[in-house]
Amino acid sequence: SDPDLDEDINEVLKQIRLNLQTTDLFEVLKKQAPIPTDNNQNPVSEIGVESMPDFQKYTPLAIGAILVAEFSYDPLRNIEIKIRLWDALDERQLFGKFYLASKDNINKVSNIISDEIFKAIAGETLGHFSSKILYVSESGGAKKRTKKLAIMDFDGKNNKYLTDGRDLVLTPIFSKNPNEIYYLRYFNNKSQIFSLNLHNLRSKKVGGFRGTTYAAAAHPTKENILLLSAIIKNNSDIYELDLDTNIARRLTKNKAIDTTPSYSPDGKFITFASDRSQGQQIYVMDVKGLSIARISHAGGAYAKPVWSPDGRLIAFTKMKGGKFHIGVMIPNGKGEKILKSDYMVEGARWSPNGRYLISVSYTHLTLPTK
Repeated sequence: SDPDLDEDINEVLKQIRLNLQTTDLFEVLKKQAPIPTDNNQNPVSEIGVESMPDFQKYTPLAIGAILVAEFSYDPLRNIEIKIRLWDALDERQLFGKFYLASKDNINKVSNIISDEIFKAIAGETLGHFSSKILYVSESGGAKKRTKKLAIMDFDGKNNKYLTDGRDLVLTPIFSKNPNEIYYLRYFNNKSQIFSLNLHNLRSKKVGGFRGTTYAAAAHPTKENILLLSAIIKNNSDIYELDLDTNIARRLTKNKAIDTTPSYSPDGKFITFASDRSQGQQIYVMDVKGLSIARISHAGGAYAKPVWSPDGRLIAFTKMKGGKFHIGVMIPNGKGEKILKSDYMVEGARWSPNGRYLISVSYTHLTLPTK
C-alpha cells in the first residue's frame, strides 16, 4: 500500500461524491457502506475494471449503477485512473475511460469524471462540474467599495482575481472564445464594454461607440457577434455588433430603455427588458429586431432575462411586493414560476446544460440602534 496513492484516491472519490450529492439526483454509497452482502448474507464479490459485475448479487440491494475504479502511479508519479460505470438494472456498461493527471490536477480530473457519471446516468449531453463561475468580488467599506472581476471553479476552488480594483467593473460574461470574457468597465468617467484575455489579462474596449455601452451578451454560436445596449442621444437601444468589422446594427428604435438582451440558443430570437409599456417588462423579438412581443404579464417589474441553453425557458429577475424574485417562464410567457425570493436576489445565470441556475443574493442586515 502506498500512503500517497491512498491519499490521492480518497481525494478523488471525495470530490466525486460531493459533486454528485449536490445534484440531489444521486445517493452515493461507499463500498464499505451497507452493501457488502446480499439478502442471504452472502458477500458481494469484488469486481475490477477488466471484469463484468455479477449483477444478480446487486439486484436485492436496489443499486442502480456501479462505478469501478483502479488507481496507480506512472513512473513520473502522475495518477492513472481506469474507470467503468455499469447500469446495474439494464446490466450494461455506460462508459469505460482512462485518465492521467498530475498531482496539481486531481481536482480537475475529479470534476471531469463527475461530469461523465452525471451525463451517463442523468441522460444529459453536458455536465457542469468542470464549468467556471465568473463574478464580481466586492470588498471594503460602504464609502470606499472595491470591485474586482474574479473567476473560480464550480465548487468554489481555484479562485483567481482578473482585475486590480482600480476601475469599477460589473456584469462579466463568458465569450464563445474560451480565452476571453466581456465586462462593463467604468473608464474615463464612462461605462463601456471591454473584453479581457484570460491568459495575459489584457483588456480592450469593444466597438467604436462613443457613448455609454453596457449589458453585453455573447452570440450562442458565433464568436465574432455580440449583443449590447448603447445610450446614444440619451436613448438606450439594443445593438448587434460584428467584432470583425466593427459594424453595429441597431435592433430596437424606441424612446424607452431597452436593455439586457439575450439570444435564444439558435440565435434566431432575442429576449430583453424594456419599460416601453406598464413598467419594465420582458419582450421577445426576432434577430432582425422585428415581431416584438411582450411576454411578462404576472405583475411586477421584470429585469435581466436570460434564455436557457436548451431554449425551453427564460430566467429573469423580478421586483414585486417589496422583494426580489428569481423565476423562469416559457418563451411565450406562459408557465411563470418563482424559484427564489429574498430581500435582494438577482442576476440569474444558467449552467451549461440548462439544469441549474446560479444567482447573487444579498443579506438584509439590521443594525442595532443606540
